Amino acid sequence: MASLKGGEQAASSSSLLPARKQQHTMDTLRPLLKTLTLSCTIPPSPPSSSSASSSKSPSDASAAATTSAPSTGMRPPGPGLTTDELRDLFVHLADADFTSNHMHHAQLGAALTSLRLSGLDMSPAALSVASAVFLQKAVPVEVPPLVSMATADDGHGEGEDDGEDEEHYDGALDLVGTGGDGHDTFNVSTTAAIVAAGVPGVRVCKHGARASSSTSGSADLLAALGVPLASLTPATLPGLLAHAPFCFLFAQLYHPSLAPLAPIRRSLGFPTIFNVLGPLINPARPRRSVIGVHSPRLGATFAEALRQMDVERAWVVCGREGLDEISPEGPTDVWELRRGTITSFAVEPASFGLAAHRLDHVRSGTAGQNAAVARLLLTSDEGALAALGDAPTQAPIAVAGMPESIPAGTHLAAIRDYVLIQAAALLYVGGKAKTLPAATARARRSMEAGAAARSLDVLISEAHRVQREAEARDVERQQQQQQVRLQREELERTKRRDEFFYSPEPTKDANVGTTD
Repeated sequence: MASLKGGEQAASSSSLLPARKQQHTMDTLRPLLKTLTLSCTIPPSPPSSSSASSSKSPSDASAAATTSAPSTGMRPPGPGLTTDELRDLFVHLADADFTSNHMHHAQLGAALTSLRLSGLDMSPAALSVASAVFLQKAVPVEVPPLVSMATADDGHGEGEDDGEDEEHYDGALDLVGTGGDGHDTFNVSTTAAIVAAGVPGVRVCKHGARASSSTSGSADLLAALGVPLASLTPATLPGLLAHAPFCFLFAQLYHPSLAPLAPIRRSLGFPTIFNVLGPLINPARPRRSVIGVHSPRLGATFAEALRQMDVERAWVVCGREGLDEISPEGPTDVWELRRGTITSFAVEPASFGLAAHRLDHVRSGTAGQNAAVARLLLTSDEGALAALGDAPTQAPIAVAGMPESIPAGTHLAAIRDYVLIQAAALLYVGGKAKTLPAATARARRSMEAGAAARSLDVLISEAHRVQREAEARDVERQQQQQQVRLQREELERTKRRDEFFYSPEPTKDANVGTTD
């Protein structure tokens, strides 16, 4: 793997960004690309068929291969990019004016390819530098104080013997995964974020998009639940954040610098750094979060990247099935960042006081089917939730207000516990419980008391409110423009009429002011 020169560490976010606007051209990118490309490790040449069939001993063959290697003309890897050069590379990639020029696409594709081949794109330094650069380019989001939402969860819930931990935190939280795990499970992180937001004092700013590697993404689920995504714009967000404990930041509206890179990424046909960067570039900049990764090799990498980004506290999780969530079936590896220290351990459903469920019992349906399941879980009282057995549903279940029914064969109890595990982890990281079972109890109380459903309904109602206000402003603006247009037309008509009227210009009488 290529590394930064001299083992340099990524600096803090504020020191990684350029002080002024720079003009980026092919000439400014070329030296960076050259250094990056020449730093890639070159695999040894495979032995020829004749040498493979010879009777030489393995040691002789190895020596011969080593001796003949220079004849290929390939040089050993060169030094890698410095931190400043790496920053400059990502500044080029984040410049929409530069990346939208089709003449630059070959160089940009080569840069993404070299980042992948070098392994640098999965290093903590590259992830922290890239996140700092693209957050600087993102539409800024200020999170105002939350207006209290009435909720029935005034205590810690039945069975809890401890409350919030000593590290008080009232900022934004996020629960998100890298995707790409190939398991296509239920939209658990979005549903769990809604559940966590039902707990008093919790606010979740979920950052997500539509599905790319699964049946239903976070945006698809919320749209099916009735959230008007088109109204969740940067212009309307401040009014939403003040009242909604759960809010959604639709990634494509906040990261204009990523749009020109999309066709280049599609043309490459393999994952790039942007396939895993999303969880690190939430414009709300939450200081605490739970992030799922699809590969255990990314666990320590993400934790270190978060540490370099000055994140306060986080869990990076990877189910041992290669799941970018906490597994409902078995162990999950956790890398915890807390007070600048990273520790690793494993959890399982029993750690949360919950039963284990097979992974294939939490498979995803369509966005509409997942929305029906989510709405049912969010609106079920204590008795209904307790009555959910392990057996799958025998017939489709219609849910009021949902476009699709819950299909037969759905394991509702498994999905419920899957949601509770993720919500409990977020509440624990957010400092709302001292133990995982206590966090699970608070999440369950949020569901049973209807607070989780209210956190979703507040978002829906507030989003529709700001949408109506925006539409009213548009109508008023159109009326004002129409009035101005009519006034101008009237002035033009008056002017044309006046062209046919002759009146001599006033003159000064020479006799005025004189004496005879």
